[in-house]
Formats: sequence, C-alpha cells, structure tokens
Amino acid sequence: MHSPSLSGEIHHKQLRLLKFNLGFFSLILLATTWKLWIPQTLFPQVPLFSWVMIFPVWVDWLTFLVMTATSVCMLIGYRETWRKWQRVCGGLFFSAFLISITFDQHRIQPWVYQFALGFLMLIFLNPPRAIRFFRLFVISIYLYSALSKCDASFVQTQGRELVQGLFSGIGISTKYWSDQSLNWVAASFPVAEFLIALGLFIPRTRRWALWAAVSMHVCLMLAVGPFGLNHHGGVLIWNIYFICQDVILFGFLSKGAPSSSSSISDVDRSLSLKAISSKSVSGSERAVMFIAWFAILVPLLEPTGYFDHWPAWGLYASHHDRVTLMIDEQAKTELPRSLQPFVTSPQPLSRWCRVRADHWSLAELGVPIYPQARFQLGVAIAVGRILESDTGKGGEQPQVKLLFEGTAHRFSGKRKISEHIGLTQIELLTARFWFNAEPRPFTGTEETNLFR
Repeated sequence: MHSPSLSGEIHHKQLRLLKFNLGFFSLILLATTWKLWIPQTLFPQVPLFSWVMIFPVWVDWLTFLVMTATSVCMLIGYRETWRKWQRVCGGLFFSAFLISITFDQHRIQPWVYQFALGFLMLIFLNPPRAIRFFRLFVISIYLYSALSKCDASFVQTQGRELVQGLFSGIGISTKYWSDQSLNWVAASFPVAEFLIALGLFIPRTRRWALWAAVSMHVCLMLAVGPFGLNHHGGVLIWNIYFICQDVILFGFLSKGAPSSSSSISDVDRSLSLKAISSKSVSGSERAVMFIAWFAILVPLLEPTGYFDHWPAWGLYASHHDRVTLMIDEQAKTELPRSLQPFVTSPQPLSRWCRVRADHWSLAELGVPIYPQARFQLGVAIAVGRILESDTGKGGEQPQVKLLFEGTAHRFSGKRKISEHIGLTQIELLTARFWFNAEPRPFTGTEETNLFR
C-alpha cells in the first residue's frame, strides 16, 4: 500500500504530463491541418445546421485562433498553479471546437474530438477523478474501435489494405498471399484491439496491455507510413500522441500508484452516476462528468445510425453508409483544376467517371474525408452545382450520377446500392438526414481561392 500523499503526488505528475502532451500535440495537429479550420474554397464545406450559412465566415478565423491560442497556453501553463487559467483555456477550446464543427462537419476529426474532451476531464476534475475518467475514456476508444471492425466489410477492404501496408512497411510483399491469409491477418486486428482494451481495464494485466498498445501503434504507423500506404502525416502524429499518452497514463508513473489488487479496475464510486449528484462535487465538475459519461456511452448508438462513426471511434471501419459521385466524361474539364487529377477514367462503354473526393480532401486539406454519407452527399451536390452552372446544359443529359451505398451487412459485407442520376434527384436525398447535408456556396475556382 502507498500513502495518500505519495498517491496524490503521482496523480499530479501524471496530470501535468497529460496536459502538456495534449497541448503539444493539439498545437502540432492544428498547424498541420490549418487549412481545414479557416474560411476556404479549396474543398466544399457542409455545415451541421443549414441556418449556420447566414453567419459570416470570419467566425472560422476566430474559432481557429482561439483553439490555437488555448493550446499554446496549455503548453506553457500546464502546472497546477495555473489551474484557474487552465479552466478558462479548456472551456474556450471546447466551445471553439463546438462552434467550429457547426460551420463544417469535416472538422469532426477524431483527434480534435478526443483532445477537446480530454482538456475538459483533465482540467475541471480533481486529479484522482481526472486520471480515472481519462483512463476509462481511452479504454473506451480502443474498445469501440475494435467493435467497429468486427464485420466482413473491414476484413474484405480496409483490413486487407492495412495488412498490405504493414508488411510493405517492413519490406515483405503480400502479392502472392491468398485471400484467406489476408483475411485471417486482417481479422486479428480487432481481436488484438479488444484484448488491449480489456488488458488496460484490469490493473493486473495493465503493464502487458500497455506494451501491446504501443506495439499496435507502431505497427499502424508502419502500415500507413511512407513505406506502407503513405497516408497523410497527421495520422502518424496522432499515433505518436497515443504512445506518449498511454505511457503516461498506464505506464511507469502508475507503478507508485495505490495498490489496485483489491478491485478489477479504477472505475470506483468517484466515477459513478450517483457521485455526480454528491454535494462534494462542484457544478463545473458535475457538468464535465455528465459530458464524459455521454462521450463514453453514446458510441453504443452508432450501429443504430443515430450517432456518427468517427465520434463513435469507428476508425478504419468500412461498414458505414457512403456515396460515390460519378460525372460525365465530357464534363471533366469544367471541374476545378485541383479536382481534375482525382477523376478516374470511365469503364469501357461507359461515359461515367468516378470522382475520388477522399483523395481530393487529403490533397487540399491534409485530412481524410468525413465518412458520414450526409457530408459526402453535400460534397457531391457542391460539385454537381459547379457543373450545372458552368455547362449551362440544364435541358440536356445529366452531368452527374450518385451511387448511394447503404450500411454493409455485418457477415456478408454486401450493401444495398441505389442510383440517382442528375442533380435534382441527388438533392432530394438531403431529406433523409436529421442534420444538414446542403453545402455552402462553392465555386472551387482559383479566383475565389485564398491559397492559390
């Protein structure tokens, strides 16, 4: 057993390092993806609510500057003596994030969602409760990420790509591997992630699970790094953050923490829903505890379609609904020049070319496209309106076609696909969604682009 004073000192050390880690990587990732957060015409923006379009675009500048400034302040003022100032910064970062995503759903990137919630937990809760809540939050990320991959769609698509990227990263070709071999290795990914979540939850196995988690992130960096799939650098940075976070949260500083042999986890009465109503809990702590429990439990709704995939930690999952935009081959020259390289050639005897909006997003903004079908529909409508206005062929044959692919069946991976030809048919699909799927006015021309 350890004395309360020693336990408190360890918690304070962990808290300081976790805050510094959050501030440091938040600043790096905001700098890496800065084009996403400011007013831009590089890529269509789809607000979360349609009424947001009446507000001026300078609000984007304000929220970006607030998030950047508060990250800097957290980086240099992470000590407990700055606690009041930290609360101001944490609240401002979270508020700026919420305002920012209402202007563009593309900004609901999983790393910034995690950071915004992390700032609240680590700053507003007392040190022991903050550490325990943050641990539970991180464990839930691994758990939900594992569950989101437990389907045939992942094994057949994204899982295979990760396997090929991983072995390519270490110099081993999978060119002659059988489909069955690729599938078995891909299926091992969610199993490993689930075991890591379980191991981190149980104190007796936490040390082993920590090294497994670090190894998993290293493997993922090899898979998506320059020698593998060569994804954008932001993914690598986020994985480095996770390694640092896990070592601080579950690693060497935990050795001197109170003995945990008496319970299977750190989830004790101080985290319970009953504790929220306790008189010893302040109003700000109570609010943050509600938010934390919401973030931990609400991903359970993702399979029902009532919660988005990325905030539910559906990372690299591929079962979600999606859209595929096709355009007439003759209309390709009417698109913004930045988009034209991401339009594929048509299939034989077909006039339709696929628009790779996912590659376009990575090239222009440095972030993967938001996987929700409603956002991708908004992007498709923005592109379709460019063609309609530029070609002036309203009475001739349609220039755009959209394939709406429903959620993949968990065991077969099959989807229901509906075809919608012409902008009028495509725009009618926006009525399917609770949240907005209409894009902001978008031209994509060099004249209106701030960065060309």
